[in-house]
Amino acid sequence: MQGFDLEMIRLEPGAHPGSPDGCLMEWVALMSGLPKTDRPGCINQLVTSVAIHLNDTLDDRARQRLKGFIPRILRARRGPDDGLIGVRLAIWAAASIAGAAPDGLRSLHDETLAAAAGRLDGSVSEAECRVQASAAAEAGAKAKNFVLYVAADAAHAACADDPTPAAANAVAGALHWVVRHGDPLVWFGGLLDAHAVAAAAVTGAPLDITRDAVCSPV
Repeated sequence: MQGFDLEMIRLEPGAHPGSPDGCLMEWVALMSGLPKTDRPGCINQLVTSVAIHLNDTLDDRARQRLKGFIPRILRARRGPDDGLIGVRLAIWAAASIAGAAPDGLRSLHDETLAAAAGRLDGSVSEAECRVQASAAAEAGAKAKNFVLYVAADAAHAACADDPTPAAANAVAGALHWVVRHGDPLVWFGGLLDAHAVAAAAVTGAPLDITRDAVCSPV
């Protein structure tokens, strides 16, 4: 990581061009030997968006704990399969907050995620996936429960020609809930693990969440 000592750096909220200060993603860029930016082009965009949000919204003590995630963020590299990886992250994000679904609608939530996963493996048709996504969105509107919206977004991502917007909505929605009701640092660690698993599943590469790696200019 370009010889940087994680214990010696300090994370600050916001972006800091032309300043010695840095946010989480700016340090990720610098440790990769890239120009200082809070959106290094070599890191998965969903991971980057979550990292920026946590850096800017957590209190200072929790923000400094984000430094420990830098080696794992560096392994979440952007690639041509990020659309499919994003769908898998959306499904994981929706599943991570499933416990907040209303008791009477938990089965609908789980069925929606099953449809999304089935669309990925070809066992569910696009039409069936869309029907399930719409049912979850309608139920979420009636119950005023956005956890079902997150599940609907995950399913919409699975059956969309361009999954990126719906996947981003699903991950952002889950993050919104976790910041208010859960442990965002634990959740972020889970997201990074989910990215490693998704990347291995999509690309066929061996799963290795311990390797030391840095992103590089693209």
